[in-house]
Amino acid sequence: MTVTLLSSPPDLSDQAVRHTQRSTDLQILPPLAGVDGPIQGELNICESQVYFYSESAGSGIAVEYPDIIIHAISRQDGRPSIYCQLEAGRFFPNQQLPEDEEEREDTVTELKFMPQDPGALEAIYMAMSTCAALHPDEDFLAEQKALEEENDFFADPSDESELNDIQQAALRHLESVFVPPPQQQQEEQQQQQQQNGTTEQDKQ
Repeated sequence: MTVTLLSSPPDLSDQAVRHTQRSTDLQILPPLAGVDGPIQGELNICESQVYFYSESAGSGIAVEYPDIIIHAISRQDGRPSIYCQLEAGRFFPNQQLPEDEEEREDTVTELKFMPQDPGALEAIYMAMSTCAALHPDEDFLAEQKALEEENDFFADPSDESELNDIQQAALRHLESVFVPPPQQQQEEQQQQQQQNGTTEQDKQ
């Protein structure tokens, strides 16, 4: 997967565009060389990639969904935004990265899309979520499948009665530590008092 710098507006004629948001500021962290703050442009959430292009700056970016490991609505720093974090090791060609190798390994690329209309955040987020679902992480799915197969193996021992004993012991332990809700406690206490009263009457 790659993240791309654009030097011209993206051709979206053959793209399935889910959402377009004009007048949106983009901040990239660590910043690009020669870019001190956010740049304003147009954000396009397409099924294939996320595109952002600024006519005033004459540049933009294109990011594939598998490279975006987090996207969320953020209301921190006083300005609402769509916050994205890219996979470790994904950098733009002219990002200002730390020279120290260890610091570079700990550095991740962050994107903040800040529309002038904060009311658009939900629509942008939903469009990104829908498009991201079209590009599942194959490595993650393979790991999940392997874990499920491993769990199935351990959950099917040859001695079924032994598993049942373990389950029963676990259940007894949970019952011993479980604290019932107040109403249930009160009902149990009343029931116990009634039983004690019956016992006293029987003794008399």
